[in-house]
Amino acid sequence: MVAEISKLTKEIKHRGPDLITRPVGRRMYAKIRDKMKNISAHEVLLLDFEGIRVIDSSFIDELIVRLIIDSWKSDPIFYVKLKNISIIAEINIDSVFKSFSQYNKNEIAVITDGIRQNNSFYIGALSKVEREVIEYLRINRNTSVHDIGVFIGMNDEEVSFLSDTLFRRRLLRIYNDHISSV
Repeated sequence: MVAEISKLTKEIKHRGPDLITRPVGRRMYAKIRDKMKNISAHEVLLLDFEGIRVIDSSFIDELIVRLIIDSWKSDPIFYVKLKNISIIAEINIDSVFKSFSQYNKNEIAVITDGIRQNNSFYIGALSKVEREVIEYLRINRNTSVHDIGVFIGMNDEEVSFLSDTLFRRRLLRIYNDHISSV
């Protein structure tokens, strides 16, 4: 499912290319959640920010963070992915994620459609080994626990634990004993 944020701004009667304030974030969240009523299990919600220059921390907290937290708890399971994020938006998202992680003692990250300033395909906090798994899946798309273990030098049990952790954070998919990218 694709949510074209610039089109949705018109639907919530917001003007301008910048998305700032909690009320705007809440209206956008409500609009997207309404559109997600029939989302399929394991579907990706792609938030496309084409044409949006700036999103501030309040908007990020009310939209992106809430959607990611929803994805952790939702039935059916869904995943959040970002597309066409400006550099300033990326900096703001990363800052909000760091604050969230410190305050809530719960790390948050999101997959992106393109390479970011951190030279990877995600924004947020990942350990070195978690990043290696995400990068491996970016290239290989679909693989087994054993194949990931061979690549990163871990046994199957360790990779299973790591994969479960990344799955709970909705940074990868697990089904039928296979692991795939978002």
